[in-house]
Amino acid sequence: MDGTLLDLLEEKVTAAPDKPLYSFLDRDLVVSTSLSYRDVHSRARRFARTLQYHHCAGKPVLLYCPHGPEFLIGFFACVLAGTWAVPVARHRARSQVGLAALCRVSGATTIISTSARASSLSRALAGTEIMMLSVDQDCVAAEDYRRPAITPTDIAFIQFTSGSTSSPRGVVISHANVMHNADQIRQAFATTADDVGVTWLPFHHDMGLIGHVIQPLFAGIHNYFLNPMDFLARPARWLQAISDFGGTISGGPDFAFALATDKVSEHELTGLTLAKWRLAYSGAEKIRPETLARFAHKFSATGFASDSWFPCYGLAESTLFVTGQFGVEACRPSGPQRCRSSVCVGKPVADTSVMIKHPGSEDNVVDGNAGEVCISSPSVAVGYFNDKVASKKTFRTLTDNGRHYVRTGDCGFMRDQRLYLLGRYKNVIKRRGCSYHAEDIEAALKIGLGEWGIQLCAAFAVDVDDTERLVLLLEQGRRLTSTEKKPHRQLTETAAALIVDQFGIAPDDIQIVAANTLPLTSSGKIQRHACVDFYQQRTKKADRLQKTEVSDDGLQA
Repeated sequence: MDGTLLDLLEEKVTAAPDKPLYSFLDRDLVVSTSLSYRDVHSRARRFARTLQYHHCAGKPVLLYCPHGPEFLIGFFACVLAGTWAVPVARHRARSQVGLAALCRVSGATTIISTSARASSLSRALAGTEIMMLSVDQDCVAAEDYRRPAITPTDIAFIQFTSGSTSSPRGVVISHANVMHNADQIRQAFATTADDVGVTWLPFHHDMGLIGHVIQPLFAGIHNYFLNPMDFLARPARWLQAISDFGGTISGGPDFAFALATDKVSEHELTGLTLAKWRLAYSGAEKIRPETLARFAHKFSATGFASDSWFPCYGLAESTLFVTGQFGVEACRPSGPQRCRSSVCVGKPVADTSVMIKHPGSEDNVVDGNAGEVCISSPSVAVGYFNDKVASKKTFRTLTDNGRHYVRTGDCGFMRDQRLYLLGRYKNVIKRRGCSYHAEDIEAALKIGLGEWGIQLCAAFAVDVDDTERLVLLLEQGRRLTSTEKKPHRQLTETAAALIVDQFGIAPDDIQIVAANTLPLTSSGKIQRHACVDFYQQRTKKADRLQKTEVSDDGLQA
């Protein structure tokens, strides 16, 4: 479908103004707010007048609202006003450093939020010239709404990738990008008017925003939202919502399915009916066959069908979705890669091309061998906002038959024209001429050390005296009882033995850290680059303490 998001919203509200579009559930899974197409359009149009009054059209505006109707109204108000929404993760907005970095990179001078968040934001914005507008308060002086003259090639919004808070990177998504991607998803998911979406994914994340806000609007389906914190506090809420409201499309990263498998009790399992869940997508991080198998086994009694699995692959640089398929097929790449089986994420659609290149070069790898995943598609963005150097390096250096390809930084391989993913290249650890993926090592540790209370871990390489060292950080995710507690030395020895046994390599250093210590992205993934900094600072601090203790003992001057 051609056109813009503005065209789409106007078309939908004209065709079915009173049809429910978005419903929000409270922690008891009761609908607290429901918005029809007319509700979304009329409320967004009112606030769009405010944005136009403050001359926000054609400019980036930070969108920092709670996970509720205000976020959606603010987002679509930006669309209606011709303003470029920049969805903000909460951890970035709560930090002066994070806010300053976003404002610097995006050039935003306005933040859209709510009156409830005004006081905390005012403190964070003290001493700046940034203006705050509350989406739940109309500007009485606003003039009548004026429909902007926007085209498909104009900016729709700016999606910041999850990762470093101090060095954020915004992907410029055009109306043409998002409309093409929404159509790709509709075709791949084979959505109909009878489908029902259910999600807990945060709106600032591309999978939540595009997959469950824009896509339902595009496909004309009803979507139910849980608060992400309510899901994390009690994962059974997600599955109960799917059961109660007849959800047919839902999913999330691998960790969500693992969390539900581990945390949903037998009592909570009783009464769940998941037979209508026809498409259970898994993406955003490495898909693990064992996670999907454990989930399917546990919830088979509820009617969940294993053929509902839809492994998929996407990234913000390609709006969201690249490829996916029903069913779980796994295999290993050819060549010297030492890794577990990878799940197939399907064959790219007709107008999307995927090539596997040797990292840093334009040379193709042999079919079945691993390399860097490179993508060409109408969904691929033009570049990063206000970052010409990074844009050129990622989006413009690779061409083939007149097509530009984005270098994703993801490691994968093609076999029989279908894509398999191994992980991020920066997460590859080299040992004795072989490559090991940090995700595989972390998965083995979480499974093997579950009884020790280890729920998060980070594996990465650091350079020490021109030698690459494998480091493991193990985070204790829960408080252990006195009978469960074991000496740290015993835990580190067990972890080392596990890695030697499964991968044939020995970690150089293993450290145990307290709960809520490891740095995470906004979507809950390990920030390995930040873990390296954390580890190095921790090591330096330990060295200083050791030297102080030695000096105090009089053993060293």
